[in-house]
Amino acid sequence: MKYIVAACQPNIAQGDKAANLKKALAMIDEAVEQGAKVTVFPEYFLTWPPTSAMTKADIDDMAETIPGPSTDAIAKKCVETGTYCVCGTIIEKCDDGKLRNTSAIIGPDGKIIGKYHKAQPENAPAKFEPGSGIWPGNELPVFETPLGRWAIMVDMDFSNLEIPRVYGLKGADVIFAPVCWSAKFVPVIETLARASGLQSHAYIVASNPVGWRKSIPVHAWAFAAQSQESANSVDLSYGGGSCIALGNNLIGKACNFAEGIAYAVVDSATPSAGRANDASIYPFWRRPDLYSEIVKPETAQPWGTSVKHDVPTHIEPKK
Repeated sequence: MKYIVAACQPNIAQGDKAANLKKALAMIDEAVEQGAKVTVFPEYFLTWPPTSAMTKADIDDMAETIPGPSTDAIAKKCVETGTYCVCGTIIEKCDDGKLRNTSAIIGPDGKIIGKYHKAQPENAPAKFEPGSGIWPGNELPVFETPLGRWAIMVDMDFSNLEIPRVYGLKGADVIFAPVCWSAKFVPVIETLARASGLQSHAYIVASNPVGWRKSIPVHAWAFAAQSQESANSVDLSYGGGSCIALGNNLIGKACNFAEGIAYAVVDSATPSAGRANDASIYPFWRRPDLYSEIVKPETAQPWGTSVKHDVPTHIEPKK
């Protein structure tokens, strides 16, 4: 099945969730006018991420239930337009009382097809997730939809190729990648989209915002500040980089440093054809017998490091 997907690249207003939701609804209308059947938004597309300077009250104000006010408004728009939406991410107040960074897929009937919880939250000052009480997800689901098999990876999940590889092995046709990375990472988004496409044989749809975040804390070493004190209140630019990749090719691209939308035609039959081709010519396509190092608990951190984080690991055993 062929359809048009739209990776939305909004200019996010700091501290104005209502304005950001209004913009998202308008961008859905714009994408639909161009024939899009699916719209995708960035991580934290309504709020920007939590920071180490925020209080618990700030985080509670950002968080919502899903379904909730924001996803209900988007669901109404999906019904009105007969389209699907991958709702970036929202800090979700989950039924178990925990907060998670969650992306929801909403269908043209207004119902939630599925939710994905970010598996690899980070604890940088500008995106302070475990420190803000945000727990990771422990599942990598593939969602069956009338348009094909879809999966989601969020932000840091995107930087670990094990995840798109798993999704490829599970047969995902499209992997949506809502991210929220500052301007210095624009080339990385395009590189990872290509790499993830090669590893998974799936379409990769990456959505990242543009705009400014004012007076936020960042890591001094990452942004060449002279001291951590000087990095505790920085104006941080975001440059987009939203794109759609198939294999090593970008087949859709938004203009960097400008609000806009990237479009591409997806053919749900193409990933299966690529996988069948590889299966026919690469008898040693994968070697799971060689990969045990990847899943050893002691290799969870980079070689030679042993960092003691001041937050719980938040990883619970599966029951």
